Amino acid sequence: MEKKLIIILIVPLLLAWHWFEPAARKNLEGIKAYDAQKYEEALKEFLSAKGIKPDSAELKNNTASSLYQMKKYKEALEEFSRIDPEKVKLDKAGFYYNMGNSFFRLDQFDKALDSYKKSLVADSRDMDAKKNYELTLKKQEEQKKKDQQDKDKQQEQDKKDQQQQQQQQQQQQKHEDVMQYLQQNEKEQLKNQKRQFGIVKKEKDW
Repeated sequence: MEKKLIIILIVPLLLAWHWFEPAARKNLEGIKAYDAQKYEEALKEFLSAKGIKPDSAELKNNTASSLYQMKKYKEALEEFSRIDPEKVKLDKAGFYYNMGNSFFRLDQFDKALDSYKKSLVADSRDMDAKKNYELTLKKQEEQKKKDQQDKDKQQEQDKKDQQQQQQQQQQQQKHEDVMQYLQQNEKEQLKNQKRQFGIVKKEKDW
């Protein structure tokens, strides 16, 4: 994905949290590590904070952001999916933008487009979301074209396989016909030999 797709939403300390709360301190340490691009360390701090406040949408979001930067897109998407942005105070445009990025990374272009649409509904001025939407449309078309090419190739291969199978069946049938002819011919020869070498009964001498 292009450089323009790196925006990841990191929420600072909640106003409802006091600076001395363990979850708040761990969240702050996670943000510092994240800003320093130490994503594994940041993830560790966010997970630790989540252990104290497991229902915090902000911590789920920060955890997902760290996973995304670690290229664990499936895990990041699972974490994002646990958040309902309509019920919490999150930047909806940024949230759906990040969801779109995660779907894009997993080649789920339909869902990526839907997420970018929601991001643009929340903030129509977001140029990054607009560019990502256009890029995803292009990728989607490329994927459809590739899928069609693969389908055509598979159909062509199936046709060749079918023709080859028919040829093999025809050859097998010819072989069986020849074998049947030889067996029948052999039986006729055996009958003739029996006629030639059979014991002739001596007639009675009257």
